[in-house]
Amino acid sequence: MPTDNVSVTPWTAERVRKLRGQRTQQEFGALIRVPKNTVWRWEAGYSTPDAERGRRLSRFARKERFLHDWKLAGSATLLGDLEEGSKHLARHLKPVLARMKNLQE
Repeated sequence: MPTDNVSVTPWTAERVRKLRGQRTQQEFGALIRVPKNTVWRWEAGYSTPDAERGRRLSRFARKERFLHDWKLAGSATLLGDLEEGSKHLARHLKPVLARMKNLQE
């Protein structure tokens, strides 16, 4: 199989769903040459695309300009895990909630 230097994106269930957009699973599967059941399994999180299908998805995404210039937007911060994220949110929300409580009194 020829390789064409396509960087392969880690394809999560959410990314596959977003790339599919308004297309049916059957329509989307036909575009990337997989059965609709395969698309369903990816989107449901039961499996992930293998290397070849990942390259097909990446080529299709590039053609659709799907991942072009994706950036983290807003004031979000990427955190390592759920517990760490909860602590981070608690630290930042406690002062806000205290101020709101004082305003209501």
